[in-house]
Amino acid sequence: MTGDRAEEFARAHIDFAWRVARRLGLAPADAEDVAQKAMLIATSKLNAVNPGSEQAFVFSTVANLVSKVFRSRRRHPEEPEEAAPEQIDHEANPEHLLEQRRARQTLDEILATLSPDLRAAFVLFEIEGLSQPEMAEALAIPVGTVASRLRRAREEFTRAAVRRGVLSNDARRRP
Repeated sequence: MTGDRAEEFARAHIDFAWRVARRLGLAPADAEDVAQKAMLIATSKLNAVNPGSEQAFVFSTVANLVSKVFRSRRRHPEEPEEAAPEQIDHEANPEHLLEQRRARQTLDEILATLSPDLRAAFVLFEIEGLSQPEMAEALAIPVGTVASRLRRAREEFTRAAVRRGVLSNDARRRP
């Protein structure tokens, strides 16, 4: 594979890889490491990736790396590190930045209540906007299972959001 093709692939998918790693539960600095490793792996195997399946491949690579990080932490628990500061837009209003940070933190806390399977389904569909067939490929499960997981993920996410006071009880009753 040419270096230009690999570089183009990495540029096109590095942000997606980072977002997925964050939403699967990693701190920003760890997500950066995983995203970079995922790009190295993906670009080394790019010839084996079916056209149109790039996001599915990146997702599965990131999910595997995130899983390894969590397994490693269970085997070798350490003192929790402070999360690295997120990049700041110095032009933005400080109150708006604080509000965004709190919203991201709340989202991360709610996502952390979901099982890994449900979290992956929710993140891929609701946050990353993948279609159910794309999700089925990324998760290596049938489309019917994707629909079931997505339904359960939405229900659990809504329950957790109601418990935290982010949504009202009325949100549970909506279709």
